[in-house]
Amino acid sequence: MSITTKSRTLISRPAAVLLGSLIAASGAAGVLTATAAHAEVVGSAEVSPATGTDASGISLTTSKACPDAATNLIVAVKGSGFPAEGQNVVGNSPLSTYGSTTDGGLIIPLSQTMRDYASTAGFTTLQGRYDFTVTCRTAFNGTSLGDFTAPIWFTSNTAYRNTDPAGPTATPSSSAPTSTAPPSPTGTASPTDTASPTDTASPTDTATPTDTATPTDTALPTDTATPTDTATPGGGSQGISTDVNGGASGGGNGSLAATGTDVAMVGAVSALLVAAGITVVRRNRRSDEFTVTDTPNV
Repeated sequence: MSITTKSRTLISRPAAVLLGSLIAASGAAGVLTATAAHAEVVGSAEVSPATGTDASGISLTTSKACPDAATNLIVAVKGSGFPAEGQNVVGNSPLSTYGSTTDGGLIIPLSQTMRDYASTAGFTTLQGRYDFTVTCRTAFNGTSLGDFTAPIWFTSNTAYRNTDPAGPTATPSSSAPTSTAPPSPTGTASPTDTASPTDTASPTDTATPTDTATPTDTALPTDTATPTDTATPGGGSQGISTDVNGGASGGGNGSLAATGTDVAMVGAVSALLVAAGITVVRRNRRSDEFTVTDTPNV
């Protein structure tokens, strides 16, 4: 009769502990890798100075603070010549180590130059785009709580800039045409008022016609001949002598020659007539014509 015996291969306890540790580590590595792959970009960062060389000192400034849960950060760089997963340029360090901007952004100076980091990675030619990634985390957990990225471009092996050389170098101005103000029509000069006509000189009153000279009294007509009685008291006719003879018969002193008329009486009558005429003339001085009536001699 034959007896079949089953055998089991047993491993020692120390070997089992080692194997378990390796499995746990592998699982943990897988979890960390998956978490890093899904890191959230929470903002941007900027490289200063804006232009420099491979030997320039560089600092990174984030657009805002890390999330509240973060206590630490690390910084890595990726690009031509560096490992695909990136190369650390700032190790795990507390956030309190760095200064901040008025907006809360972190100011992170790099301790070495790009030429130094290229030498550490084992290459000599810097070219194209490189990205710095600031990862916010805790001290003992490498899970990213938020990332900030900052690109630079090497235009030659020794010179860089923080803007894309293939992009526009200046922000284009708006293409909207600026409206030119319509030319304001210049109106013709407003006609100036012609000089107001000044009043012509007020006509001065013509000289008030003065009364024509008051006509002076015309000489009162004197009797050309004193009528004498043709008949003498004796009924006989008597001739009138034209000769004046102061000593003729029939006449005395003060009488007209050969008439017997008293000269004094005639003078008195004449004076009365002249006075009467002057009175009449004064009363009718404005009349153009004066009527003179002969008064018979008395």
